[in-house]
Parts: sequence; C-alpha cells; structure tokens
Amino acid sequence: MTKLLLVRHGETMFNRERRLQGCRDVPLSDLGIRQADACADYIASFSHGRITAVYSSPLSRAYVTAGTIGKAIGIDVVTDDRLKEIDVGALEGMTWDEVQSAYADFMAEHRADPIGTRYPGGESVVDVSARARYLANTFVRHHGNETIVVVGHAIVLKALICHVLNLDVANHLRLTVGNASLSIASVSRVDGGVHGRILRLNDRHFLEALRIDEPPKEVLRE
Repeated sequence: MTKLLLVRHGETMFNRERRLQGCRDVPLSDLGIRQADACADYIASFSHGRITAVYSSPLSRAYVTAGTIGKAIGIDVVTDDRLKEIDVGALEGMTWDEVQSAYADFMAEHRADPIGTRYPGGESVVDVSARARYLANTFVRHHGNETIVVVGHAIVLKALICHVLNLDVANHLRLTVGNASLSIASVSRVDGGVHGRILRLNDRHFLEALRIDEPPKEVLRE
C-alpha cells in the first residue's frame, strides 16, 4: 500500500481575511511560515527516512511549505499542476460578501449546486475531483509500498480524500483540513481503481502545542 502524508499549506493573509485565493500566488504569512516549520519538524520526527518523495502544488504558499518539509527530511520537491487549488477565476481576492454583491446570479447557482457550478472563468469542484482522481492513480502507480508527502490546498486535498474513500466529492463539504494540517491515507489499487483508508484527518496537534494553530486574537477581532 502507498501511504500519503497529505499536508495543506500554512496560513496566508488571504486565509486570515477569508478571501478567495484560487490560483493567485499568495505567499505565506509570518504565522504560515512558522506553521510550515512546525509541520516539517513533526514529519521529520517520525518519518526516519521512510519518505521517498515530496510533491507540491507550484503555488508558492504550498511550494514553500513543501520545501520546508523537504529540507527537514532531505528530499527535493517535485511540483504538479494537478495539486493547485480550485481556480475561482474572476473571484480571486474577493470575500464571500463581495461575491454576493457583485455576482448574485452565480451565488444563487452555487447555493443550489456547490459541486457542479463553475466559478466565473474558473473551475467547479467536479473539475478538481477529476484532477484528484488522476493524482491518486499516479501516486499509487509510481509509489507502491512507499510513503510520500503531498502538499496542496483545501479543495484538492479534500477531493483526494473523498476519492481514496470512494465517496462522492460532495462529501468534501463535511471535511476540514486546516492550514498546515496533516492527514494520512493508506491507498492501494483494487479492481483497477484506487481505494484506501484515512488513518488521520486534519491533525494539527503540533501547531496547537506551540499555540500557532490560529491567528493572533487581536487580528481575529478586527
């Protein structure tokens, strides 16, 4: 079986301000850098040379997180465009309140069908799910009986988890993967498909121990 260590990137200021990031290349915040360091230290503490590869979205918030992990375990990062976040097109940089004001028709459609509705000029969750399916098959095909790190974004990682569990991607709405969280999947090929188990989901205890699991309270009150 292939073991996937699924890591979401550390915090960005868009995360803190609850803005849609999509494929905009938003860098890690100072807190996000500290979170990436803590996640890397934790993975290095238990991996003991078992990890054979580190894959990442090319977007800097994920790539820097992955690079920190790669440095801690001595492995170079390989980028894969399929690990990018969902493309939200014209909505990049907006809050949901701003989207509601500027794109009321889209919001009505999105509320009715949050999985199949494409963002204006972008993707739907169904599109991301197709990417995740190919990713899972690629990882299992090339890394049988190995442990690899996969660093990406919330929607693509949750779609990947749904695929591993053979669940409809609509179930991604029931999942949470926080910034710099670690989820672990054990995956194999069964009857021509990819199936597995989730051994750990949204683990952030290594952030909580350092009290870097959320932004400073004075920022949260703004």
